[in-house]
Amino acid sequence: MRKTFILLLATLFVLTACEKTPQTAAMTDDGTLTVLAGSELKDIEPLLPQITAATGIKLKLKYAGTLDAVEQIQSGAEYDFAWLASNKYALLTPAAKARIKASERTMISPVVLGLKTNKAKALGWADPNKAPSWRDIADAAGAGKLHFAMSSPASSNTGFAAILGLASAVAGKGDALELKDIDFKTLAAFAKAQSLTAGSSGWLAEVYEKEAANLDGIVNYASVLHGMNSRLKEPLTLIYPKDGVITADYPFMLLKESKRAAYDKLVAYLKGAEFQQAMNKASYRLPVNSTVKPIIASQDYFELAFPAKLEVVDGLLDAYLNTLRRPADSTFVVDVSGSMQGPRIEQLRQSLAGLAGGDSSLSGRYAKLRDRERIALLRFSDHVEDQQLWSLSSDKASNAKLLQAFSDYASQLQTTGGTAIYTAAKEAYQAALLRQSKDPDRVYSLLLMTDGINNDGITLDEFKQWFSTLQPQQKHIRIFAVLFGEAKSEELEVLTQATGGRVFDAKKAGLQAAFKDIRGYQ
Repeated sequence: MRKTFILLLATLFVLTACEKTPQTAAMTDDGTLTVLAGSELKDIEPLLPQITAATGIKLKLKYAGTLDAVEQIQSGAEYDFAWLASNKYALLTPAAKARIKASERTMISPVVLGLKTNKAKALGWADPNKAPSWRDIADAAGAGKLHFAMSSPASSNTGFAAILGLASAVAGKGDALELKDIDFKTLAAFAKAQSLTAGSSGWLAEVYEKEAANLDGIVNYASVLHGMNSRLKEPLTLIYPKDGVITADYPFMLLKESKRAAYDKLVAYLKGAEFQQAMNKASYRLPVNSTVKPIIASQDYFELAFPAKLEVVDGLLDAYLNTLRRPADSTFVVDVSGSMQGPRIEQLRQSLAGLAGGDSSLSGRYAKLRDRERIALLRFSDHVEDQQLWSLSSDKASNAKLLQAFSDYASQLQTTGGTAIYTAAKEAYQAALLRQSKDPDRVYSLLLMTDGINNDGITLDEFKQWFSTLQPQQKHIRIFAVLFGEAKSEELEVLTQATGGRVFDAKKAGLQAAFKDIRGYQ
């Protein structure tokens, strides 16, 4: 059965793969109205001409992650409308709530667990009438019977919906949930099984399809899982926990009262049969229009409530990142070549300081370095200059000193020499492999920042040749790269794809925004 109390989220993380968007004028020169949209709504973009033809209104979608979108709404960024997976977090934030003049849900997709059918059968969960509870799922995860992919709860709605669903279902308190009611032991067992993370639901699905052999399943929107099943060799059985799920209802929100007439016209069309049918066909999301029959019928489910207090939501996120999830080992591979002199090296210093706690913004809070995280910083020019290591614990006072040391070190970065990108990447990877061999129960990743073209050290082909000699189990340390200055995007794409990572473009939104994005994937 389905309750009408629909959840929504705005976090995490942000985060779906989550692209930062600078503030923009509400209306473009040609009269197009702007929409601050969740990154997963890129699949709606092909339907924009249809919307314009029906309403006479041209829309331009500017994409952002959940937390970034909430931050932009509450700061007064000039958009006419917002269209996110959920607005529940935004409505708990007074400044953002005040800007939302109207809100209408437009489509539905519950967040569920997709398991390979053989795994679902082995656990006794394949029959919808024998669906497990959230606690059953956590118990299987804690016992090592389950390994899944899930987006970061601080960057993406799907990851947050999963941990909130678990916390809410186990506590049985609905919207009255308090921090004292949360069973953190059960959440820790669940987190233990998260073997692949990402900052967006879309990118998570892409990587799962490449690495499905190493995983039992994936937490994602039911609509995304249906789309994946048309491509996967081992289809997924969708598991709807019997004690309830969190649902995205994609509210279309009015931010500028002066655009009320256009908003009413758009909402009427978005909820009408024509758009609902086209949307369902394009994305597998369920229609909110009861006259439209979905192409894949939804399984019945119970709707869990969203907490009524912001401190509960934030407390759950903080606990997951700092206490519950597997600790990270993050290597920052930073270019200090001569071309970085001036504003570029200053941006790098400020961005690293922001990760150490210098960025007090909403998105900065969840992108910062975390308790129990081990941080390496490798400087390179035409050779590897040095590599420093800091290991955070769960002690706040000790961590504050270490983070200050990290920030002080970053503030003193100086520029010199040429650019040996692939030599630095290789040495950083080798050092991470050595630490991994001694401490395997961490999530390892490299963040490469360069503004130049490789002109010293080994070539990309030589790096690829070395990488090909590694054992299969050694190839799972992801390299994420920040495209900055004159760096060649094509070469960075090859480098990151070889390791299952991706490239983030800092040329438009800036280096600090790119760093925040990447943190959702680490």
